[in-house]
Amino acid sequence: MNAEAPLSLSHPPAPRAECAGRGQMAFAIIAGPLAWFVLVCAGQALASQPCFPGGHRYPQPLPGLHWTWPALIALLALCVLVAFAALIVAWRLYQATRTEEAGRDSGLLDEGVGRTRFMALWGLLYSAGFCVATLFSLAPYLALPRCAG
Repeated sequence: MNAEAPLSLSHPPAPRAECAGRGQMAFAIIAGPLAWFVLVCAGQALASQPCFPGGHRYPQPLPGLHWTWPALIALLALCVLVAFAALIVAWRLYQATRTEEAGRDSGLLDEGVGRTRFMALWGLLYSAGFCVATLFSLAPYLALPRCAG
């Protein structure tokens, strides 16, 4: 049986890894989509429950549920801030790691060199996309009347 020698790397796989902590990287990649998801799910519940309890539509929010509008506005602001914070963190991570193995493209797939830069770039793309999606999600909540039909 012929055992193969382990692959030796000529360069470390993430030479700029000290610039990007795992928590920062996770926040940059996950926080934007999570903020958008919470806004879509919880925002729908807060916006529709006062007008459609039990499946029946009411022309005005029910008296005991007027608190849902300020809660919805707070949720909107929080989700936009979280998505924007993820974008800023991702931008900073990308700026810190963008010179990782610059100009060297051969062997990146085989060796995995530049993975911190790769993760920072995807964090930047995810954060930017979901920051825009979160901002677009504000439109129906702010533009449409609450219980009109």
